[in-house]
Amino acid sequence: MTHPATEPVPEAGPVPGDAPVLTGRPLRPEARLEQTSRFADDIWVLDPAWLRADRKPMTLNFTGLPQPLATTAKHLCHALLTEDLAAGETPLSIDSIRTYFSCLHAFLLWVHARGRPLAALNGDDLDAYHHHVVGLRLCPSSTRRYRRAVRMLWAYRTRLPHHLTEDPVRRPLWQALARAHSSHAAENRTDRIPESVLGPLLIWAMRWVEDFRRRPPSPRRTRPDRRPVPRRPGPAHRARRAAGRLSAPGTAATGSPPRWGTGSKDPVPSPAFLARLLGYPEDRMKKGQARRVIAEAARELGVDTDCYLNQPARSLLDGRPWAAGISYYETGKLEKLLHIACWIDIAYLSGMRDSEIKHLKRGCLSLQRTPDGTVYRHRLHSLAFKGENAHGVPAAWIVTAPVARAIAVLERLQPDNQSYLFTFLPSSHHHRQSPTPGAVFDSNTTNTGITALIGWINAYCARHARPDGIPTTQGRLPHLTTRQFRRTLAWFIARRPGGTIAGALQCRHQRIQMFEGYAGTSTSGFRDEVEAEEALTRGQVLADMAADPDRPRLTGPAGAEAEARVTVLAQYAVFDGKVVNDEARLRRIIARRDPTSTPAVSSPASTTPTAPSAAPPPPRPTSRPWPTASHWPAATPR
Repeated sequence: MTHPATEPVPEAGPVPGDAPVLTGRPLRPEARLEQTSRFADDIWVLDPAWLRADRKPMTLNFTGLPQPLATTAKHLCHALLTEDLAAGETPLSIDSIRTYFSCLHAFLLWVHARGRPLAALNGDDLDAYHHHVVGLRLCPSSTRRYRRAVRMLWAYRTRLPHHLTEDPVRRPLWQALARAHSSHAAENRTDRIPESVLGPLLIWAMRWVEDFRRRPPSPRRTRPDRRPVPRRPGPAHRARRAAGRLSAPGTAATGSPPRWGTGSKDPVPSPAFLARLLGYPEDRMKKGQARRVIAEAARELGVDTDCYLNQPARSLLDGRPWAAGISYYETGKLEKLLHIACWIDIAYLSGMRDSEIKHLKRGCLSLQRTPDGTVYRHRLHSLAFKGENAHGVPAAWIVTAPVARAIAVLERLQPDNQSYLFTFLPSSHHHRQSPTPGAVFDSNTTNTGITALIGWINAYCARHARPDGIPTTQGRLPHLTTRQFRRTLAWFIARRPGGTIAGALQCRHQRIQMFEGYAGTSTSGFRDEVEAEEALTRGQVLADMAADPDRPRLTGPAGAEAEARVTVLAQYAVFDGKVVNDEARLRRIIARRDPTSTPAVSSPASTTPTAPSAAPPPPRPTSRPWPTASHWPAATPR
């Protein structure tokens, strides 16, 4: 294969140091272009161009790169941000540019370690970096990003002061890996959640949403009235009243755990809890006569190691209250777990992406009712970003009643003036410390919350000797991510009859082929398993027809042939659930029973046979037909 001679590359024009790097990018309403990062800055802040509500800090930090490699990286990132694209290149989103910068940063540090400039790198150097990337054992998508970041230094050579002098994709090693990955480029390679993990997790998440949420408002959420009221009882009087309430036999003064105290190992009284319980400012309970009254009550009654809400948990689990008492210091943690449980219910039962869930707002659920008022459809409204513009487009999903109840819980968790349902809760320290009030948390925070919920479930099951905890995988608790829930839902939808079309509609895919690529990978055996499930489902239907003497007759142009095949199948309608996956054995069976049939043999990487694409030929009178894989029922009892 010959290539044209390399044409001379013109010199890259200088970029002014005061040029805004986000020129031409849509910005957030509160951002101003003149206040954004400049080309001469060592750190470029990309947050003003991140238009989604789930904010995350995104910067390009050039301080770790030596000169002149830092200048080259700046010119490349400036071309990507301003969409000054090279021939054949497509525009990139802000988060994609941030991802490619990490890959570019790694390559430039590798080049600096070899002590050679970019222009001096030859084909052997590019092959060496290829082996370096392969040795990292990254996933195929990450490997493609690392390789593409390197090629950008060639594709954008007219915009860079220093660039590669050879196209990496012309190297045989690079081409071989590209061909190996091209066959699986359209497949989603995210691992699905094992059924042994998903079942208990979904049950516990629905318990949180359906049952555990039923508790009275926490005094942590009440705000004391600081306005002076005439003849209002003073803090000392209120402290005495609280002490009187606690004077019952067996009770002790509400206290703080040692970590909440002053450093001593013994628990101390909690003026903060008493202040909120009595509706009085906390600082007034820590001084004067009120402080002395609290100290006297602590000496007489003792101090408990914790303080609990004055109303017990009302929800039952196996006929008993799920908690003996709700700790005042645990309310914030429990609210976070309830928040994550709502996310799990919505994510798995709707198929929405994490970005789409994070843009749910108050009033996002609409109901369709029959004339008598019965709800027959729940429709969820949000924004979709995949394949759309940076602002997102309105989209709707048909969901079930559990998702609707999760939305109702979220609307009660958030304050009335908060529109987004997945912002940090008022009881969270992130809410108090966040520089942007009402910020929606990102996917990393959600992943951390899922792990925390799994830890709480297993700790609760261990304390109460329950067998329905989350099992470990490979000796440790599973670490789930937001992408896996949509991936797992695709697996279960695709296994149902007609599931490919239903999955494409629910996942908002433009083509059925997109859902097939999203639903599974060849290496994971997903496609073989789905086809085997479909074959067994067809066989089960045919076996039921053959065993039912009262079934209606099959009509139509192929009715007579279909009746003949069902009659023959009735002789072999009993199947014990085992599939022959040995090619030689399967061919011997076929040869004995029906030499004209084509066996369906599984691939070497799969242990489940696939269903044949064409219908078997009609039975011959001279041979006794044997049902092929498409006729095998799932499991019909004798």
